[in-house]
Amino acid sequence: MADQGIKNIVVKKELLGKTTSDNKRIIRFRLVSEDKNRKSPWSQSFFVDNEPIKTVSGDLNIIGNTIIVNWFKSSNFSSEDKYDIFVSFDGAEYSNIGIANSNTYSFLKTGTSSVRVLVQAASINPVINNTLKVYDSGVRSLV
Repeated sequence: MADQGIKNIVVKKELLGKTTSDNKRIIRFRLVSEDKNRKSPWSQSFFVDNEPIKTVSGDLNIIGNTIIVNWFKSSNFSSEDKYDIFVSFDGAEYSNIGIANSNTYSFLKTGTSSVRVLVQAASINPVINNTLKVYDSGVRSLV
């Protein structure tokens, strides 16, 4: 029988890693022999639609010179998802300040009067995109 050695492997979408800026997951694969002495070249890139991102509620606390942001985990995120964190001090342009591996992030206060924090699903190119937005703190006073 020709199909005797064929193995099917199922990988869930939420385990595929970062998304693109238009909320798609990228898939590339290669075949490896069971004894691991032969490998195929990488496949072309395939794009798979991702579940729509759901906005969740959260909290922003200012303690001394530290700002702590917490948000609820969205139901369509796996435990391996990461988040891009953007901050705007005193109405300035947003800047990407890091990637969170959990649903909390803290950083130092560098503004004087107000702060706004946006959290979105981590993407290959961390730019603000409303389709990836998970949490928006709104403008908060620093004084």
